[in-house]
Amino acid sequence: MKSIYDFKKGDEIVRVQPAKPYSPGLYETEGGFRDRSYMGTKLIFMGIANGQIYLQPTDSFSLHVFGDKLIDLALDIWDEGWDLYIDPQKLFDGVEPSIGNSIIEEQLKRAIANEDYELAEKLKLKLS
Repeated sequence: MKSIYDFKKGDEIVRVQPAKPYSPGLYETEGGFRDRSYMGTKLIFMGIANGQIYLQPTDSFSLHVFGDKLIDLALDIWDEGWDLYIDPQKLFDGVEPSIGNSIIEEQLKRAIANEDYELAEKLKLKLS
């Protein structure tokens, strides 16, 4: 997990943790509401200005509806909890089918379906 300050313009990034608490709400915690928006969604980091983080959406729906409009998020709430985006399809690259590895392959498929990419990477290494 990284800070938003660790990225440069054009990096493909993703939320891996909810934003900092800012008000009581649906996902109540001791510190307040932790916004889970954009978790698992590939975004392109454009930069930081005026206390805002600017991101370009990559999904076809957002691009069709909003065009080139950037997403802007409050820097003080959204600065932590980011990482580089990993394409889930690339987790299967180089994995050869094997009878002895069928259990690990099933675990790998489940990890990808559950968006547990850290576990998926570990399982992929076991298959190599």
